Amino acid sequence: MVIGMLLLKFGSPYFSPTFARGGLGAVFSAELLGLSAGSSVDIEIQHKNIADLNFAVLGAIPTLSAAGTDFVNLTGIKEQVRLKYTVNGTTVLDGVNVNVLAPAWRPY
Repeated sequence: MVIGMLLLKFGSPYFSPTFARGGLGAVFSAELLGLSAGSSVDIEIQHKNIADLNFAVLGAIPTLSAAGTDFVNLTGIKEQVRLKYTVNGTTVLDGVNVNVLAPAWRPY
């Protein structure tokens, strides 16, 4: 079984599919499983209401630059959510293997 996504700087930024919120607050977490030397990944959480034309930044998971897990606790989430992944590095082939967990939704 393969866990996570391999993202290269070459195609950066990447966007997740848009999904409906499951509550007004949530904990978003990601685990960096592997990376090439000198690379890192920024994961931004974006949201909007159905009637809105553009997504707005809700928050971000702290930059992942070493194997491990980090998270962010956010509230005031609008109706639709997506994640933006930006791979940082020195060459187009720098990459990361990241596993993003499902949000832990809260009603508040």
